[in-house]
This record gives sequence, C-alpha cells and structure tokens, in this order.
Amino acid sequence: MQQKIIFACYQYFHSQCYYLRRLQAHTKTQEPLVRELLFADDAALVAHSEPALQRLMSCFAEMFGLEVSLKKTEVLHQPTPHHDYQPPHISIGHTKLKTVNQFTYLGCTISSDARIDKKIDNRLTKANSAFGRLHKRVWKNNQLKSLTKISVYKAVVIPTFLFGSESWVLYRHHLRLLEHFHQRCLRSILNIHWSDFIPNIEGLEMAEADSIESTLLKIQLRWVGHVSRMEDHRLPKIVLYGELSTSHHVRGAPKKRYKDCLKKSLGACHIDHRQWADIASNRASWCLTVRRAATSFEEDHRAHLTDKRQRRKNPTPNSNQQIFPCNRCNRVCLSRIGLVNHKRACS
Repeated sequence: MQQKIIFACYQYFHSQCYYLRRLQAHTKTQEPLVRELLFADDAALVAHSEPALQRLMSCFAEMFGLEVSLKKTEVLHQPTPHHDYQPPHISIGHTKLKTVNQFTYLGCTISSDARIDKKIDNRLTKANSAFGRLHKRVWKNNQLKSLTKISVYKAVVIPTFLFGSESWVLYRHHLRLLEHFHQRCLRSILNIHWSDFIPNIEGLEMAEADSIESTLLKIQLRWVGHVSRMEDHRLPKIVLYGELSTSHHVRGAPKKRYKDCLKKSLGACHIDHRQWADIASNRASWCLTVRRAATSFEEDHRAHLTDKRQRRKNPTPNSNQQIFPCNRCNRVCLSRIGLVNHKRACS
C-alpha cells in the first residue's frame, strides 16, 4: 500500500506567530517535540532545518518499510520573516522531491508565507462555485419561499467558505472580505438591487441571518471549548496552552496569535478570560454560554452599525464649522463638494 506523504519544512517561523513573554517560566512541565502530523491515511513530517528534514525522510523511508509515492510527495518551506526564500533540496534515494509554495489538503491551503490569505481566497472560490450551481434551481425558483432559500444557503454555502475557520487568525480586512461575500449572496437571494438603498443590517433582518463576525465568534468559541476538554496528552491542547521553548523577538509589532483572537472574542462576549476554561469544562453549559454570547454580540454589533450610519447620515456640525444644507431634502453637508455629490443622488 502506497503512503501519500506531505512534508512541511518549518524554519522557526513560529517565533513571529507567538509573542513570548515568559520563556523561562517555572510552571513549564514538559517540552514536547513535534516531528510528524497524521492526517487520516497520510502523514506530514516537520523539521526546523533542511538537514533535519532530510534525516527524518531517510529514516521514514528506510526504517518503516513503506512504499512512498514520489509523485504525491511534496516539500513546503516556510522561511523566517525578513529572510530570502531558498527552496530546500530533499530527496528519497536518488529522486529529488518536488518543492511547492503551497498545497491544499482536506480543503485547507497551506502556503509558504504562513498566512491565511490564499486559504480564504480558496474557500471563497469554492463557495462562489457552490452558490452559482444553485442559481437556477434554487435562488431563482419562484416556487420556493425566501426562508427556504436562506435555509439552503446556510446549509450549503456558509459551511463551504467557513470550512476550517475554527483555527483561523483573522484580521479586519479578512472579516470585511467574508462579510462582503455574505451580503452579496443574501442580496442575490432576496432580489435586492443596489439602487434600493437597503443597508446591510436590514438585509440581515430580512434574511433572518447573522453576520459573519458573529458566526465566526460562535464557531471558534465552541471549538476552543472542545479543545480545552481534551485529554492533556492531545496535541491540539498542548499547542493551545503551550509556549515556545526558544525564540527571540524582532523589531516591530508581533503577528496576531490565535490566543489574541480568543481573548478578544471572550471580551466581546463579556466572558472572563481567566475563568473561561472552568465554564468550558461543562459542555452543555459552555454551549449555552456561547449561544447567548453570540446573540448578545450580534445585537450590540447591529446597534453599533445603526448608530454609526445615523451619525454619518446626520452629522452634528461644530459651532465654528460651515455647513451646506440641501435645498431639496434639507440634509446638512459639511463641505461644498459633499453637497455637490449629494445633489447628484438626491436628484
């Protein structure tokens, strides 16, 4: 039986993904070294350097007696930030393995720059394809109710572009990209044209759907509660609660960590980040807490967007600031060019 092996060569890029504050902590009990990752019937070997990866490959191919598929075996190198990319040279016997900048496995895209931009683009492409295949049979079918179409969208499209989002480290531009796709799909299902001037909040209320940020918050909190209930020897729990044993901090702001996203989500849901693990130990209680927190977050988020829109549409000028009222609808503009642009739409 042939064994498909995917190799990922990591070269201390983790030092940029974690902000290390207590490297010499006295509470450290063990230092596990991860050399292989198992995915169903496949395996991935990881190493910090090219010679170490070559040594692991030689031991894996010779000692275990497996027949390695050379066509399916790939090498991925993730260099340290601020260093030039140099493709590694890994071989099995006299055959050199193929070096790639990214590969997709089980729907997840892993790239050499250790970012999730390409992963999100890949998920959006698949979701857009799934949405397009249902265009005539579901979205434009007049015999189906709108709530039925929304239910199909929640069951097919949303899980497609949020697949694997439990471990994503998202920035604000990622959320805007996902929310834009979500709103575009809902407007297409509800036949909302851009000229109708319907804000996004009203579109969500008409579809009885939640925003993507609220959905991601609920998914990640449920997943992290599942990880915290794992046994102590499980690798996901070791990575979540662990720290790097050796590293250095370079100049500049550190990259965002998964723990930073988790702490921000807990703060947005008004959950104490020092006691969340105790609440998550009870699965039923944690699911109820996450569900209530996501509902509360969605309400606060919509109220904030509504207030922000009202302040943008009806600004309060300062006492010394010149105003430019519209002679048609009496709307107050704060600049002359703003009044000219407003009159184009007001006419």
